[in-house]
Amino acid sequence: MIVSKSGRPVLPLLSLLPLSLLSLLAFALLLVPGTSHAATCDGFYSSSFKLAEGKLNPAMPSLAKPAKGSRIAEPNFKTCLFRATDHRTEPSSYYLRNDYSRRQAFNANNTYFLAYSNDGSWRLYDANTLKQLRVLTPGGDAEPQWHPTDPNTLYYLPTSGGTKLMKLDVRNNQSSTVVDFVGKLPGWASSARHIWTRSEGAPSANGRYWGFLVYDNSWNMLGYIVWDLQQNKLAGSRQASGSVDNGSVSASGRWFVVSADNGVWAWSADFSRKILIDSIGGVHSDLGIMANGHDYFVSADYQSDGGDVYFVDLDTCPTVPASATSATRCPRTVLFPMYPTGAWATLHFSAKSFSKPGWVLISTYDAQSNRGSVPWFKDMVMAVEVKASPKIYPLAYTRRVAPASASGQTGADAYWTAPHATVNRDFTRISFNSNWGNRTGADIDIYTIQLPANALGGGSTPPPPGDAPRTGGNLPPQRKKGGNVAASVISTATSTALPARVVEGERIAIGCVLCTHLAEFRSAMAAFAGSMWRQAKPLLRSAADALDFDSGNEPRRVVPVLAASARAPDLPATPVATTASAGTGDAEASASPTPNATTQPARATDACDAGDRAPATAQDLPRNGATDGECDARTASVR
Repeated sequence: MIVSKSGRPVLPLLSLLPLSLLSLLAFALLLVPGTSHAATCDGFYSSSFKLAEGKLNPAMPSLAKPAKGSRIAEPNFKTCLFRATDHRTEPSSYYLRNDYSRRQAFNANNTYFLAYSNDGSWRLYDANTLKQLRVLTPGGDAEPQWHPTDPNTLYYLPTSGGTKLMKLDVRNNQSSTVVDFVGKLPGWASSARHIWTRSEGAPSANGRYWGFLVYDNSWNMLGYIVWDLQQNKLAGSRQASGSVDNGSVSASGRWFVVSADNGVWAWSADFSRKILIDSIGGVHSDLGIMANGHDYFVSADYQSDGGDVYFVDLDTCPTVPASATSATRCPRTVLFPMYPTGAWATLHFSAKSFSKPGWVLISTYDAQSNRGSVPWFKDMVMAVEVKASPKIYPLAYTRRVAPASASGQTGADAYWTAPHATVNRDFTRISFNSNWGNRTGADIDIYTIQLPANALGGGSTPPPPGDAPRTGGNLPPQRKKGGNVAASVISTATSTALPARVVEGERIAIGCVLCTHLAEFRSAMAAFAGSMWRQAKPLLRSAADALDFDSGNEPRRVVPVLAASARAPDLPATPVATTASAGTGDAEASASPTPNATTQPARATDACDAGDRAPATAQDLPRNGATDGECDARTASVR
């Protein structure tokens, strides 16, 4: 029994407090621990909140690095911002970061997010409490992809591609095979050993269609395939060779888009037709859904006169037969130019907000100007409407700074600090990386911006274009018995079964609308209870002082902390072993080319080793002029 120094029991003494205060205290103690977290942005926004709009570049005030879980109002743009990881304690000696802008960090219902560590491991976090739950089974460049509707399922590939598509139940780390491609591919792919997208691809928005690049054991390109996961069969294939940077199906599944040395081409899913998106490889591109349901491709053209940031409507571009050796480049729409003010930056795009079509997330870094003025798009994360003369909403400065080369930092260190901002499906959560003003590549964490659901307007996934299934572009409707294998199925879920009910600590995760509303209600009540507890605590402390409690016996609620001695039970005691793999990086550039350059960036060679046949271990380090540090980074990490 807890007693005061005078020996009197504590509980009877509590009866001296007002009944209403005791009720609120009991409610607070029931709800506060483990059910809410200071990092969540519940109650942050007023009903009248509106995002700042325009090409804004206000002076950035100094701001101390926030503690993990401490939410702040972004000083310039007033969005809710918090630090989601702490690599020094969770643990990861070098960094914890969002993998890439084209990779969705958040699962289907925003209850989990992924973080990638310098030891080659993928870490699972509770997106509400920010607790690191476990190290996941996949390691290295496994291309993890969340299931579109089941929040507990993560698809992945063997490191740098294998011959199977796997899935993982993230609750228990149990893996199973979804597709074994051996014996199911055309004859030209009989020697296939590495089936993947080269780190940047993704399935269709509904998870039905998957597109892959196919290589043999010596990393010779064999061709392309599109797989229909719902029918569990090949939707299309084509034998091909040459140097390819990445491949991915479009959000609808109508197109397979390949970025290669001979340009960016989109093939219909049955590989009968194609379109030319760009005559050079698209830099840091992504694929998304427009407000009218069309597929779009977004990128930056550093070779154009204006340094154009642009998008292409894939479904209105004229197609040519697959056998054609040339085509007219698709019409493009400029979102904004970089060069008119003499400025430029490195940009990354995230177009995975499939439930909020018509928007793209852009993050920038290494912004420069040769005319003395700082560009309006300097080192920020912004939401951009996918249309001519778009709305632009700056959301936050990243506060990322380039590592200091004088202190031994390398190009690889600079790469790891890139924001690589990624957006969730409904554009309410955005994750980006930052070293927060520390000029090093060894102090990187994930920061999250949380937005109101109605911040951008809209929000429903539109119907596909046209009134009949298509295989891509402006082909005439094609109907087949049982449906067209490449039909657009944006609004069709791959599974109607509810995910299993699971209790994780005190949080219940279940995939139903009613349960989601109940969870939201519980979160709101927890926030209210927390407020009541903060008001009651001083009164209780005063009462305790008056009663002369022994401080050593004073009751208290301990909030779990992921300390070094009390981490998730399945975290390994030692870092995950990784396998070094020699290989090329992707064709992206960490530093932007000079404006108005007239030559295409060299893409066919690598300064670390020969050719495009080996897997990328650091996915988009520059291919040319790599420093020794960059090469070391590629062989020291599975990325």
